[in-house]
Parts: sequence; structure tokens; C-alpha cells
Amino acid sequence: MQKEDTKRKREMYTILRNWKKSPLSLKNFGEAQGITYGVMKYWYRKFRAEFPDAKQKVTKSTSSFIPVEVSTPLSISKTVFLEIHYPNGVLLKCPSDISNKELKNLITLF
Repeated sequence: MQKEDTKRKREMYTILRNWKKSPLSLKNFGEAQGITYGVMKYWYRKFRAEFPDAKQKVTKSTSSFIPVEVSTPLSISKTVFLEIHYPNGVLLKCPSDISNKELKNLITLF
């Protein structure tokens, strides 16, 4: 019996790690795997208890941006917009001539 429990635990933890990488909710991911929401919640609670660091909050020290370089200057008469897509679905769109201070203020809001 112990061996079966360990095997099931490994399987569920693998499923939960895959869920964390997906954009789906716990319920939707479980349904896609053929697992009820109640079972997914149960194993997720066990997973969080065993691996409390698995749910890390993004802080200023852990957040990062990808540097963007423009190889040739833009000489377009129309207004060019800068778009930042956050993992949580928020879209920040602002004119490219925005000041660094204003952009920083907007970024820290999200």
C-alpha cells in the first residue's frame, strides 16, 4: 500500500508542476487531465504543505525585464505605442515617447 501511495503522490505532484506551468486554472487543468476539482485541491494542499517555496511571490528583487534594443532609430510620423504584456493578462499600452518616470510609475502599478 505504501508503494502505491508514493507512486500516486509522485504522479500528482508531476501533474501539479505541469499545471503551474500552464495558463489554466486548477479546475480546468484537472478536468483536462480527467481529475476532479476536489482531488486536485486535495493534492495541491498537500503539495503546498510539502513545498512551501513552490508558490513564490514576485517581488522587486525577483522581477526582471528583458532588455530591448532598437537597432535603427524610428522615424515614423505616426505615434508608436509600447505594449507590455504581463503574465496575469494585463496589457499596458502607452506612447513610445513617454518619459522614463511616467513609465516607471505605470509599471509599478501592475
